[in-house]
Amino acid sequence: MAKMVDLRNGRTWTTQKSALQHFKDMLHRYRNGEIVSSHADMADLSALLTIYDEKRGAGEPSKVGEGIDYIKRLNNEVLGWPTDGFWIFRLDGTSIDFSYISAVKSATVK
Repeated sequence: MAKMVDLRNGRTWTTQKSALQHFKDMLHRYRNGEIVSSHADMADLSALLTIYDEKRGAGEPSKVGEGIDYIKRLNNEVLGWPTDGFWIFRLDGTSIDFSYISAVKSATVK
C-alpha cells in the first residue's frame, strides 16, 4: 500500500514519492540566497515543518522555534555538506537548516 502524505494546510499526496518530488521541485525553483517568495510554497513548507516538529523526539529542538520569519535556499557547506537546502530564519533572529526529505518521511501516513 502506498504511503500517503497529508499536511494540515490541505495539501495531500497519494505517495511519499510524489510529496518528495514536490519539495525537490520547489527547492530547484529557487537559487542559493533566494527567499521562498511564493505564498503556496511557504504554506506547504510551514505545514510540513509543523508536523516535522511534532514528530521529533523529546528533547530535540524545534525547527520552527518561536515562529518563521522567512525560508531561504542556501548551500549547506557551513555544515560540511556540498548540497543545497532550505534554511529557516526565525522571528528571534536565529536560523537553522532542515531536510525536506526527513520532514516528508515524518509526515507520511502509513
